[in-house]
Amino acid sequence: MDGIEEFLRLLEDGVQHSISDLAFELGWTVSKTKKLAVFLQEHGLVRYLSSDDSVILDPELLSLMRET
Repeated sequence: MDGIEEFLRLLEDGVQHSISDLAFELGWTVSKTKKLAVFLQEHGLVRYLSSDDSVILDPELLSLMRET
C-alpha cells in the first residue's frame, strides 16, 4: 500500500506527470508504473492519458486530498 500512497502523493500537486518521470521518482520500472496508473484509472482515482503516456490525479480526489 505504501507504493500507491507515494504514487498518489507525487500527483498531489495537481499537474500532469509523465509515466517515465513517476517511475524514476518511485524507483520503479516504467511498466509497473503504467500498470498502476491504468489500475487507478479503472477505479476513478487518476486519469491516464495514453496519448502522451502521462497521468494526472482525478480532480475530485485532488480536492479531497487537499482538504485533509
